[in-house]
Amino acid sequence: MSRFARPFAALMLLLFTLPAAAQYTDGTAFQDLGGAQEFARRRHALAEQARSGLIVLFARNAMPEAAHYREDNDFFYFTGIQDPGAVLLMDLGKNETTIFEPQMSPRMAQVYGPNLLAMSETARRQFGAMEVLPLNMLDVTLSRAFGSGQDVDVWARLGFPDKSDGARPETGLDNAMQYIHPYGATRPADLEAVRLLRERYPMAHFRDVTPLIDSLRNLKTPQEIAVLRRNGKLSASGHLRAIAHAHPGMWQYQIEAEAEYVFHMGGAQGDAYPAIVGSGDNVNTWHYFSNRNPIQPNQLVVFDFGADLDHMTMDITRTFNISGRFTPEQAKWYDVDLAAQKACIARLTPGHTYEEAAAAGKKVFADAGVADQWHGFPGHFVGLATHDVTRPSGPIKPGQVVTVEPIIEFPDKQMHFRVEDTVLVTNGAPEILSAAVPKERADIEKLVGSAVGN
Repeated sequence: MSRFARPFAALMLLLFTLPAAAQYTDGTAFQDLGGAQEFARRRHALAEQARSGLIVLFARNAMPEAAHYREDNDFFYFTGIQDPGAVLLMDLGKNETTIFEPQMSPRMAQVYGPNLLAMSETARRQFGAMEVLPLNMLDVTLSRAFGSGQDVDVWARLGFPDKSDGARPETGLDNAMQYIHPYGATRPADLEAVRLLRERYPMAHFRDVTPLIDSLRNLKTPQEIAVLRRNGKLSASGHLRAIAHAHPGMWQYQIEAEAEYVFHMGGAQGDAYPAIVGSGDNVNTWHYFSNRNPIQPNQLVVFDFGADLDHMTMDITRTFNISGRFTPEQAKWYDVDLAAQKACIARLTPGHTYEEAAAAGKKVFADAGVADQWHGFPGHFVGLATHDVTRPSGPIKPGQVVTVEPIIEFPDKQMHFRVEDTVLVTNGAPEILSAAVPKERADIEKLVGSAVGN
């Protein structure tokens, strides 16, 4: 044996005797969100609402292109597991929870990292007391449940999924774009799974679990709030660095890169959504993602970006003049937009409604003569998705996390003003999770380019 072979053999022995770690499931995120006890509590809360029957939720079944795997939000919310192809089955009558997983050969587990099924029972225990079975046992298990001759309710997600950068309705629009393409997909994977369930078990009574899930996800747990607070600070730090390094002549993607560096150095698993760095001809494109143009002197920049930390997202927008000072006309409309945002945020307390909060912001727009640019509540809920489940309406409730982002724009002048913060509703005053990024006009002007040359 050569002098190199003995250390290599020892290293291989060490690797194969260490407890296997899951490839995609982030153990730190799992614990940050409350660990096995918290995910079991969530499943219990869902079972309490459904009351009887079976609950079936599917993990994603495809890997993204050149990006980190991010689990289906609903599957993740009740398991904390990230494993492509997995299925969650809750038998409410028997009070049993089973995860069905694709089988991996030892070689596949070595190359790609083991899923839950390929891990040792000891290693799996950290994720709870759920039974884990091969995926080919799912239909055997379901056939036994339906073979009893009794009526069985099957709770499945009959609505659209959401994703880190898109709400359920937005996913529906993505599907529609596939349908209208003559060679597009006839049915997305998540809807195909439910179709197959219906075909194989026509005796089941299918019920939509989506509203039950949404009612739970809308109110954030203490652990989720703690992660969101961390993400608010992290995402704000990214904005601070990017704006401080902003200067005329730089490229839009360079502003994105400055913030993304901070996100990933701070432990973010990814981006909440593709960065928006709009300027010039692109400044009035609300969701401009290309970021491939240089920024000319005195152009407005709309910078909208947030991190994805432990599967919890963040949403922040700041608007600034790349040269460091707004023109008089820009300053006028920036101040109106900011005043409307503040008026709206001030009403985000229990005892008010989202309609009342919107009315407070709209009054500012009306007084400035731009009431026609106000369209309902200027924001959306935030959580596992940047555009999280349900729409802000009705009573404002503690535990909700919502953005406030009124927009004023004049496309003929290449003007777009958007000041956006993510806000936690508490029992008292609203807590602005993204407050570390300045938004007072004088402060944002002072920040622009302040780190150039350092």
